Amino acid sequence: MPRVALFEKPNEIKIVERKKPNIKENEVLIKVAYAGICNTDLEIFNGEYIIPKAPLVLGHEFTGEVVELGSPEYKAILGKRVTAEINNTCLAYRRRYLCPACRTNLDNHCLKRTVLGIVKSDGAFAQYIKVPIGNVHVLPENVSLKEGVFIETLAAAIQTFEMAPITIGNLVVVFGVGKLGLLILSVARHLGARVIAVSRSRKKLDFARRFGADFVLTPQDDIRRLVDNLTEDLGADVVVESSGDPQNLEKCLEVVKPRGTIVLKTTTSNQAKNIDTTKIVLDEIKIIGSRCGPFPKAMNMIASKMIDVNRLISEVYPLTKIDEAFEAAKEKFKILIDCQK
Repeated sequence: MPRVALFEKPNEIKIVERKKPNIKENEVLIKVAYAGICNTDLEIFNGEYIIPKAPLVLGHEFTGEVVELGSPEYKAILGKRVTAEINNTCLAYRRRYLCPACRTNLDNHCLKRTVLGIVKSDGAFAQYIKVPIGNVHVLPENVSLKEGVFIETLAAAIQTFEMAPITIGNLVVVFGVGKLGLLILSVARHLGARVIAVSRSRKKLDFARRFGADFVLTPQDDIRRLVDNLTEDLGADVVVESSGDPQNLEKCLEVVKPRGTIVLKTTTSNQAKNIDTTKIVLDEIKIIGSRCGPFPKAMNMIASKMIDVNRLISEVYPLTKIDEAFEAAKEKFKILIDCQK
């Protein structure tokens, strides 16, 4: 029988055998090729992010091949190499009756949604996964199955600047340059912005340089002085918090310009403290939460080689060594899982 990696409780994940998922109308069955371990997976595994229901199969960044259809009218995608979005919504299931969120183009906030590998929906650390047809995206021919794993994360990076638009010459500060942060700064550079990358890790700052950061600093450096020098004391146009440290919000407020925007990109169980709400009001600062983004734009960026995501891959582990893979993911940059091994 097919194998899945089942998360049961913090720091406990094991391989079990299960029947292939039964698919219903407007669902497809995908034979998973590769899946990536992201920070959310690590936080769930470590017990820092409490999911609504366990046991659960984690993982939501993946690629594979469509092997079964719940509805015959979608036969054109049978056998295609694909990836899929993570929010299972009314629109994704092509339901006749939509919830209020889906009716008003807020489908990522669907009132009936489940989320692959996070909320009441088994994820991609498995040999097979079922997803609604509306979430499926066929990979461009020149995007490999490994590269396709990064589409979900890159889409989230693109969404940063869909919600906080920037123009050529704007200054963007990115706190935290892990996997998501690197892609955020890459997108910012592609859009013509100058980018300051901030991280405690010298290794990550080296990566940030390679991905186009104009300046790299640690939190102990005088970030405000550099921002002032670059903006004639005005401040950064957009500041992105992607480190997962809620206390960085205070640092974001120190460097953002009046009427500038702070974008929060990571989920965390810890809450920010000592936030100067008076400064937010007086400087008319926008604070935006941002998560999932446009898959087609992300696929186009990878297909056109605007961003080389292959450089982010540290190692590939077989599904049977998922526990070792999670340990490695705590230290390495990006771990992929070969779900058929």
